[in-house]
Amino acid sequence: MTQSKPQSKEQRLAKPLGKNATTDQIVELIRMRRSIRQMTGERLPDEDLELILDAARYAPSPENMQMMRFVVIRDDQEMKRIIADISQEAARYVFGNFPYEATQGRLWYLPDASRPSTYEEMRDGSLFRYPEKADAVIVCCASETWHDSTAMYPNELCGSVVVAMGVLNMWLVAHSMGYACAYQAVPFADKRHVEFICDKIGIPRTWTPIAAFCIGIPEKPRMLGPSRWPLEGSFYAERWGVPYQRLAFRNQKAKKAKQKSKIKRKKMKVQR
Repeated sequence: MTQSKPQSKEQRLAKPLGKNATTDQIVELIRMRRSIRQMTGERLPDEDLELILDAARYAPSPENMQMMRFVVIRDDQEMKRIIADISQEAARYVFGNFPYEATQGRLWYLPDASRPSTYEEMRDGSLFRYPEKADAVIVCCASETWHDSTAMYPNELCGSVVVAMGVLNMWLVAHSMGYACAYQAVPFADKRHVEFICDKIGIPRTWTPIAAFCIGIPEKPRMLGPSRWPLEGSFYAERWGVPYQRLAFRNQKAKKAKQKSKIKRKKMKVQR
C-alpha cells in the first residue's frame, strides 16, 4: 500500500457530521473506526486537538463526579520515548511468551504475506512504539478516592469505565476528522511502571493511570477492520445462554409460523 499524504484541514472537514448527522452516518463512523498505529510525527492544528479533547468531557459518570483526568503530553518528546520504551518492554513480555499459533487465529483478516511480520512486531514489541510518533500522548487517569461522596466507586466498576467512555468520545471525533488514534494499557500493567510514570509527570497517588491514548497524523490508511461477533454471539435474551434473535430472524420465524397456521386451518376446513 503506497503512503498517502496527510489530509489538509479542508479535506478532513469536508464531510463533518455536524448537527444534521443521521443515525446511519453515526453508525458508519462507529463501524469504520480503527486503531491506526503508524503515525508521521507531525502536529495537528491546535484547534482540532482541542475539539477532540473537549469531547471527553461529555462522558457520563456516577453523580456527575467526572472521575477522570487526562495528562496531554505533546512537547515532551523524551516522555513520549519513555512511554514507547515501556510499551515495547511490556508488549515483549506479554506477546513474546506466546507461540505464534496462539494469536494468528485472531489475525485471520490480515493478508497471508503480512501476517507473520505483524505477529513478529507484536512479539518484539515494536508494534507498540507508536507513542513516540504521536502528536499527543494522553495519559488517562481514574480515581476512586478523590471525591467527597460517601458511596464507594471502585475504579474497576466506575472510574475506568468513565475514562473509557471519554476516550471513545475523543476517538470518534478524531476519526471523523481523519486522524490516527490508538489506545494501549500495556505501559500500566506493571506497578513499577505506574510508579515511574506517575513520578515523571506528577500524577498524585489518589489517581491511577489507566491507559495511554495516542492521536496523530496517519502515515497511511488502514484496510477495513475484521468482522465482529454477530448479535447472537454477544447478546443473550432475558437469561444467560439464550441467544438474542435479530429482528429479521424473528420476523422470518413469525412468518413461517403464520404460514403453518394458515395451512393447518385450511386442512381443518377440508376435513369438515
